[in-house]
Amino acid sequence: MIELTQQKIEALAPNAEAAKKGRDLVKKNKFANLKINAEKNLIWGECAGSGKTPYYCSADYVDEHNPVFRCNCPSRQFPCKHSVGLLYSYEADATKFVEAEVPEDILTKREKIEKKQEKKAQEKESIKEKAEKPKKVNKAAFIKKIDTQLIGIETAQKLLRDVVTTGLSAIDVKMRSTLKGQIKELGNYYIGGIQTTFNNLLLSLEAVEDEQYTEVVNNLNYLSALLKRATDYLTARKADPEATPELSSAIEEQIGYTWKLVELMQYGQYEENATIVQLSFNSYDNPARKEYIDEGIWLNLKTGKIFKTMNYRPYKATKYIKEDDSVFGVLQLKDLYIYPGDTNPRIRWEADGSIERPLQKEDFATIEKWASGQFADTVKAVKSTIKNPLADKHPVVLLSLHKAYLNGEDLVVEDSNGFAITLKDITERAISATANLRAFLPAEAKGISLAVMMHNNVVTGLLSAQPLSLITSEKIIRLLY
Repeated sequence: MIELTQQKIEALAPNAEAAKKGRDLVKKNKFANLKINAEKNLIWGECAGSGKTPYYCSADYVDEHNPVFRCNCPSRQFPCKHSVGLLYSYEADATKFVEAEVPEDILTKREKIEKKQEKKAQEKESIKEKAEKPKKVNKAAFIKKIDTQLIGIETAQKLLRDVVTTGLSAIDVKMRSTLKGQIKELGNYYIGGIQTTFNNLLLSLEAVEDEQYTEVVNNLNYLSALLKRATDYLTARKADPEATPELSSAIEEQIGYTWKLVELMQYGQYEENATIVQLSFNSYDNPARKEYIDEGIWLNLKTGKIFKTMNYRPYKATKYIKEDDSVFGVLQLKDLYIYPGDTNPRIRWEADGSIERPLQKEDFATIEKWASGQFADTVKAVKSTIKNPLADKHPVVLLSLHKAYLNGEDLVVEDSNGFAITLKDITERAISATANLRAFLPAEAKGISLAVMMHNNVVTGLLSAQPLSLITSEKIIRLLY
């Protein structure tokens, strides 16, 4: 049974523009010969286009959690505006859809999908089987790759020395152009993460105003630490190719490695039947990677661990990669894969292995249970983390509040021991999470949890927290969106 709302359709559309164009098609009465099957899980019809022949589109909900959209138009978007418009037509007036037999071409495509799903299920079992087997390493190929990476790192170190020797203020437009070409060459050495870090440095140089080099210096320090750590790490890996890679940090990805699911399982970076809830969601631009990033903050209701999801949308493919959206329920996952990392490791799962249910009263109680009521211990752990030059400088933690008050212009929260943390936005945005919170956070805040992103101001020495969401016994209030 197809159940549609405008909110669900907007979530399925690849972007806001496709949703708008789909609505416009309905308003212009572009759809005809609208049909629905007896099982009420497939709709199809024709949509008039610019040519003589209409487009033939359908929405197949045989798997309600993973609908399949088909259209013979040339668009590379999935679903295209015609399929989105078909959904809006059904949502507006389902009675316009006349019951009919499923077309032969769709029956054939359904059979192919069933076979693919069976194969995928077998592959998943194969992943588990492979994970249980000892990992075999081709030592010669492994060492050859590391040698190439170490040569690339030497090249990167020379490039960094040239930047420092030249002097930041002496790096003009011409030299930045030369640097850009040299950075591009780093892509030949399997060190994509290091290459991205150099791009970050170049962007910070281009953004300098009034001789303010703080961000440039931060990038230089990070890059210097990364090159040294990468050299030591890869040298050790070369000496013992069969040793377990480092899993407590993201050093492999920071260098440029891409993890495979079977590897995550082999190293125990995997959890079955996980239950997670999204605490916060935000999309932002990363010019260094030339892509947009959708970042979700998630709490594992069983373990209390806070994770991140990162959906990367390269500039060139923005129209064709669906933007992630907020999730307001609880996800029950068959398989949860956890990438190596420190405080908030990255996670992923397969869409067909997830079921969403509404948040229940006991879920809010569980969230409160995992929130820290000992701010001193939390701050100590955060400071220990950010001392590592390669660790995430903005770890996310969950705080259990006792009191809230203004200290001058600053909003402050306390635990039951009177330990205080100042709330401040990390960067200036059109939406101020702290200002939003200030408008309604009660002075007596017992029973309320706050998801925050920590930030250490190197100039003032103040460790503050940017609020992301407020969790009460009944709802999650998002402050940053």
